[in-house]
Amino acid sequence: MSWKSMLPVSSRSFHSNADQVKQQLEGLRDNQQRTEEILDQMQRELVRLGDTMPDEQRHCKVHYLIAEPGFPNYGDELIAAEWLKYLAQIDPQTPVVVDCMRPGPSAAILRGLHPHLTVTDTIARLTIENPIANGRVDVDAPVADIAATIVAALEDEGRAARLASGIRLLNRDVKTMHILGGGYMNSPWAANLARLAAPQWAVAHGIPSIATGAGLVPLSDRDRQYVADVAATMIAFGCRDERSLQSIDQAGLTGIAKLMPDDCFVNALDGVYDERRGAGFDGAGVVEGKLPRTMLCVQQDFVEDHQALFQHVLAVLEAWQVDREHETLGVVECIPYECIELIKFLEGNGYRTELFPTQIIVEDGFPAAPGQRWLSTRYHPHLLASAVGAEGCYLSVKPGYYDVKHVAVLRMGSRWAETMIDVPSIPQPGSGFENPGIRFDYRDQIRKMAAVVYGW
Repeated sequence: MSWKSMLPVSSRSFHSNADQVKQQLEGLRDNQQRTEEILDQMQRELVRLGDTMPDEQRHCKVHYLIAEPGFPNYGDELIAAEWLKYLAQIDPQTPVVVDCMRPGPSAAILRGLHPHLTVTDTIARLTIENPIANGRVDVDAPVADIAATIVAALEDEGRAARLASGIRLLNRDVKTMHILGGGYMNSPWAANLARLAAPQWAVAHGIPSIATGAGLVPLSDRDRQYVADVAATMIAFGCRDERSLQSIDQAGLTGIAKLMPDDCFVNALDGVYDERRGAGFDGAGVVEGKLPRTMLCVQQDFVEDHQALFQHVLAVLEAWQVDREHETLGVVECIPYECIELIKFLEGNGYRTELFPTQIIVEDGFPAAPGQRWLSTRYHPHLLASAVGAEGCYLSVKPGYYDVKHVAVLRMGSRWAETMIDVPSIPQPGSGFENPGIRFDYRDQIRKMAAVVYGW
């Protein structure tokens, strides 16, 4: 008989419970030891991952976009933003690098549009930081010569050591190369046109490259062959206007380059308009009084005689019978400060104005809606306003450049009338797009072209 059996029942129960508690404590100590070992292993693994993740992130393959946001000039910001929104939708995990001349403002303007966005200026700076361009975008030199200096620097970072980190990114980590659309590449801006050296180099290194929505005119005979040669090596090359396409076709590129819509249609203009003020395809901004009925977007940067331009604007307003007393004119600014002189002139002639600054239309959306009438010298305001169904007239301020742009908008669907400074008769506003739904067809065309590098 054990000594425990001689104890009262209550005592035996106590010792039995104590033994159980002791066993449980020993089990807990064992479990705690095993838990500590597991936690220690997990901690070591986290440290290892922490050491490797920055390197993996730094050398993840990227989509590399050549563009020109950041000046700012509204159309360039619009195009860059629309492509970033598209890539965020179809490929959010792949980092995107935007290469442009002004990466600081661009980074702020484009912030949040893609979860993994980097903005740099490697190619942009190489175009002007060379002995040929010598800091000038509008240098009078063969674009092929400028491009040769860029390619040489990309092959040998010692030629541009201040840009070595960006050059290494290009050499190590680029998955695709894409020249975004716009009117920033042409012969008068030869250094900008030399950005085609990026896909020239990329293709030679096996990196698939495309261009979309390119506006290349004016394009000189001296530069045409270089552009054609580079484009011929790319897997897709889209031109937004017939003159640009014809310029390349004359060099024997038929079948490679294609006539395409403007890049702003890549998302069918979804979210482009200021819906809070009733802009957009279903907007009622004019009816509700949230938007002015008459809108002006008139630049002076390509016009020598500002007074002649302003007097023509005044003649248009009078021909359209704009009511000075009861109507407010909307004045759209695509480049900061460009409308100050015009607004002073209009207010000096008894008109009330409301300025739509560049930053506001970039953030809030474009203020166009059905029921408006527009007078525009600029390309994208003409395109966006007519696409939404607004009536209007366009005014070309630089022959060989802006007239080509406006003709491209007519081809895409605008039915606006042309008005000219030296022609006294003033037309009434022409109609907008007959079929606003064509924007979805344009979206699909652009995405199909880009699918060769991005997929669907």
